[in-house]
Amino acid sequence: MEDINNTSPANGTNEKQAIKLPLMIQALAFTAILYFNVVQAPSNRPPETYQSSQTHSTLSVPIVNSILQQASQELKLPASSLRIINVQKQTWSDNCLELSDSGVVCTRMQVSGWQVTVANAQNQWTYRTDTSGVVIKLAHRNTSLPEAPIK
Repeated sequence: MEDINNTSPANGTNEKQAIKLPLMIQALAFTAILYFNVVQAPSNRPPETYQSSQTHSTLSVPIVNSILQQASQELKLPASSLRIINVQKQTWSDNCLELSDSGVVCTRMQVSGWQVTVANAQNQWTYRTDTSGVVIKLAHRNTSLPEAPIK
């Protein structure tokens, strides 16, 4: 007759595997429940965007932040003093956003993007960007206050 209480290594391995399988299934089920309840839950707040003044298009917050950060660095002003006052959707005729730099070869191609006016209390600056906000260029500066006379 066989001994049922035999504790040979082969039986011990099978028992450990039998215990691990239900634990792995439980862990996967728990992970799936968390994923669908936490990650996939719809947000109660609207997506953060900046409404264009001339079209129904929107400029995303990451692009707004990139523009304000670059303007702050170029103009040597705190980003908190800058605000976006106008956004226009544009299509540029080249990859330089129609702002050729000396020594840079611009390729003629349609590039969708934005023309964004940034301002502080005294000045305004116009920036151009592609749709993704990877290319951001200062187009021109509008000074609101009269310049001091030359002495």
